[in-house]
Amino acid sequence: MWKLTAAFGLAFLGMVVLAACGGSGSFGVNSNPGGGSGMSQVSFSISDTPPAGVTILRFQIQLTTASLQPAAMGQPPVSMLPAPVEVELIHLQTEPELLANLNVAAGTYDGLTATFANAQATIFNESANNLTVGNQTCDTGQVCTLNLALNQMNVTVQAPTAPFPITLTSNSPLALLLHFDVNASVQGDLSVSPTISLKELPAPPLLPIEGFHLVGTVTSVTSPTFMLQTGFGNFSFTITTNNNTQYNFGASCPADNFGCIVNGQVLKVFVNLMSGGTLVASQVELFEPPGFPAIEGVVISSNPAQNTFQIVLTDFQNGPAQVAAWFGLRLTIQPTASATFAFDTDGITVPAGLSFASVQDIVIGQAVEVHPTFLPPVAAEGPAQFFTLPVDSVLLEASEITGTVTGVNPGATPPNFILGGLPPLLAKAGITQITVEAVSGTDFENVSGVGGINTGDTVSVGGLVFNTSGQPTDVAERVFDRSASD
Repeated sequence: MWKLTAAFGLAFLGMVVLAACGGSGSFGVNSNPGGGSGMSQVSFSISDTPPAGVTILRFQIQLTTASLQPAAMGQPPVSMLPAPVEVELIHLQTEPELLANLNVAAGTYDGLTATFANAQATIFNESANNLTVGNQTCDTGQVCTLNLALNQMNVTVQAPTAPFPITLTSNSPLALLLHFDVNASVQGDLSVSPTISLKELPAPPLLPIEGFHLVGTVTSVTSPTFMLQTGFGNFSFTITTNNNTQYNFGASCPADNFGCIVNGQVLKVFVNLMSGGTLVASQVELFEPPGFPAIEGVVISSNPAQNTFQIVLTDFQNGPAQVAAWFGLRLTIQPTASATFAFDTDGITVPAGLSFASVQDIVIGQAVEVHPTFLPPVAAEGPAQFFTLPVDSVLLEASEITGTVTGVNPGATPPNFILGGLPPLLAKAGITQITVEAVSGTDFENVSGVGGINTGDTVSVGGLVFNTSGQPTDVAERVFDRSASD
């Protein structure tokens, strides 16, 4: 199954970062995050880690509250969330995601309490038996969306457990990363006992605290900033641009500058969270023009003879609200005769010879964005069957996969390592290993490069998965060595 490590991020001059996608409830990231007298900037983010037995395609849970506990007796807790948020953790294996940006009073804090609710997962049941969760049943070999019981709602990380106690001083930013361990949290009966830990991230002056991707719809534009609202998460972020921001709007706006941004567009933005609380865009890419739906999903099966493949919906922009509410919606994708296939390089160099040009190049585990030619009517409740969706474009996006290293080849061109111990969804399709290639632009965390990775390490990779002979090839955007981290 997927191995997940999700992280929420809190910034103590006032920001919250989330290493997860999705959610309901809306709140804004502080567009003027500088702290005043007696205040300190705090960022809060989340990341994630999964259980054995099933492939979790999507895992969503509501973070109802996250409160800092003052060390001084009689002082009330300090809330880090303006409102409850639902977070999707599968996307958080190699990078975090921003939640909010807040100003927090200076002082000493000796703990943080998080409250969770409404856990839900879309799973692939690769076991030999049907699964029963509450009054829901998932037959063997099926993809199912299940409501999971919470064994406990409140979890506290308290001094002397690191990083507490924390002392905040005026105008001295601090960032916290909350790690939600999905493997430890999801029990054998698919109930959830939330297991979290916290890590303090450095906030160097004038340098980024953390970088991450956002995909959302532009809701306002005022140079040099714009507002972006995510799909499932319904988060609203103020994003700043500068002279170093790079733009990619293709033929729709050859100027490739800030003037290309207009309301209603779906954009993919790579932002850096700065120590002052500002989100600065380093890359802005057009996903879909105004009025066009953008659908993202994970491939779960493919039928080249019928020119179709199936996905589980993971994100949705610019479409009917009821569709966006169904994370885990299953869709049969049927490219038209003139459909275009392409891949999103996202700053990495893809080696020559790798192809993504037709359904023949589709492989289970890929993440794709598709553009439908029309949206079929859907019922008021989540469907039990696949809907067929004709599309005129398919864009290969970075997949998040965690496994165990079975071989390392630092001297190869390009350097690579072999990832085994893959999710059962892949193993069921006969994919037992993936070759991970490190190229120009690959970002490594907790390890200096391929040469620092050891056989037996648990590694998460965010990268483009290509259907190559023998076993798939993953061209890595991000490599996170969890064994070094743990």
